[in-house]
Amino acid sequence: MKPSHLQPVEPAAPADADGVSLPAWIYRDAEFFERERDCVFRGSWQLVCHLSDVPQPGDFHTFEFLGESVLVLRGEDGAVRAFHNVCRHRAARLLDGPRGHCGRRITCPYHAWTYGLDGRLIGVPNRDSFTGLNPARHGLVPLEHEVFMGFIFVRFAPGLPGVHEMAAPYAREL
Repeated sequence: MKPSHLQPVEPAAPADADGVSLPAWIYRDAEFFERERDCVFRGSWQLVCHLSDVPQPGDFHTFEFLGESVLVLRGEDGAVRAFHNVCRHRAARLLDGPRGHCGRRITCPYHAWTYGLDGRLIGVPNRDSFTGLNPARHGLVPLEHEVFMGFIFVRFAPGLPGVHEMAAPYAREL
């Protein structure tokens, strides 16, 4: 039974809300989201973890963002690095779980391609069957990263200034 005394409600503000609000379609449009993702979020710094989360060589931390998996790990040389968490052979996820220890190398669970903690490709089963494979060009794909006050940030594309530069005006408060 439909009540007959209800009247349609007019929006309280015009559709453009004097340039303050965005049209409602923007919040649910897949194409707009893809553009926003590429133009805004891929170039924005994302906090992944703290240095204390990867204290020893082989310690890793993963992070999911925009449908991509990020791998931050501590190398044998003590350096922190960030990579796409994807094997260069068949795009399998390399390390599962939010954190852990992978030893002195990363081995793909799919076909056992092996990478050093510096991202170099160091092992390929049946290497001779891959004509044209250049291990120097098939290492893990690095991600730009910065450490700021012990926090590790990554981004997928150039965009905003570095974390240090953006935080500089607030240095006294930090």
